Amino acid sequence: MSFGQKTLNVLDLHHDSSIPLRERIIEATAELGTFPFHSKTGGVAFEAVAKPVEELSGKQISLDYANNTFTVTVGGKTYYPTIPDWQLVPTVKFADSNFNVAFSSLGDTVGNRQAQLLYHPAFINTLAGLRIFQADLLNIPGVLWDLPKDDSENYILAASEKNYIPTKDTVLNGWLYDALCGEGRPFSSYILTDRDADIAIETEDGYLRLSGNPYYFFTKSNIEKQVMDSLITKVQADCETLEDNAKVLLGNEYSQDLNPRINLSGLRRKIEENKDKAPSLYYKIKSVIAELDSVYMLNEKKLGIEFKTLDAFTASFGRRWTMLKRYNPAVYSALEDISQWTAFFRYVKLTNPENWQKFVRKTDGRKVSNSPSVQTPTSFEIDYIRIFKDRVKRQEIY
Repeated sequence: MSFGQKTLNVLDLHHDSSIPLRERIIEATAELGTFPFHSKTGGVAFEAVAKPVEELSGKQISLDYANNTFTVTVGGKTYYPTIPDWQLVPTVKFADSNFNVAFSSLGDTVGNRQAQLLYHPAFINTLAGLRIFQADLLNIPGVLWDLPKDDSENYILAASEKNYIPTKDTVLNGWLYDALCGEGRPFSSYILTDRDADIAIETEDGYLRLSGNPYYFFTKSNIEKQVMDSLITKVQADCETLEDNAKVLLGNEYSQDLNPRINLSGLRRKIEENKDKAPSLYYKIKSVIAELDSVYMLNEKKLGIEFKTLDAFTASFGRRWTMLKRYNPAVYSALEDISQWTAFFRYVKLTNPENWQKFVRKTDGRKVSNSPSVQTPTSFEIDYIRIFKDRVKRQEIY
């Protein structure tokens, strides 16, 4: 285990470089409002495509990157947007890909085989990815105001953020806590998204401007205990049968690392490798695996889960975006920029594909300057000892 960012307030941030890169990334498409997506992926997904305001309708937009300068030409007039390379370079890669999920905190950590925190390939090990990760910590508002520190206890900031010193706004903290963690919390999960955010492209006073912002989309899941208990009993019985038969088929090759409760995929592969040892037993095992698959593939209704989107709560909380930006300007300004520019780039990609491909080639592989080296966390945990120590010292950090 190696450590990248050391802490975020009372969270310990871990970066395990031994985990293969393929197990630290996510390549997925958002399916907002569906139970499988919210229960297995969630996180942050930006899928909007920006639209020019009426005055710019029909004017071609093209991009260029030359002499370390990013330029946008709209209808023959050139603009020089202010966007730091640490945002620009990964956002171009993200917009150019076929996937729109930027981050998920629902990685498979069974048996420590994979990272808990998964990033789109464009954002892994980038400052943009670190900011995106933090935006998913909405359910821990007491740390959301702060920023990660390195091993020397210095805040991790780009040159474009250097004037920012995290400060806890107690009024905003109280509002967030009451809305998200207070009595009667209405939601089970959330995702930061920009679907239907109406991101607009406009020019004003010699500047190119983008408007519209992402928002948190909330959902609620209620579980019918009796249905879930019966399914759990069935899965446990199938796992016991599968394990007993696998031990007979594999003999000395069976180990606890192949326990179907924690590594069903690994056990499948091992069984396939040894299927000729005892064909009749092999097909018996296959039938048990099919039984397990039938349970895993049940939809939410058959699992006894009532899933619904909380449209009113989403709309109400969404009107507080400016308050979130005040609570943590570094995180939420970055997320707004990434969302808006992704939507903008997708518009150019659709309307001027030849120019887009030239632009992508000019930014591809570019080394980002004026930004700290970042190893995005693969997992995190709350340091309860630090909480108690700081409370003894009467230092309010949580």
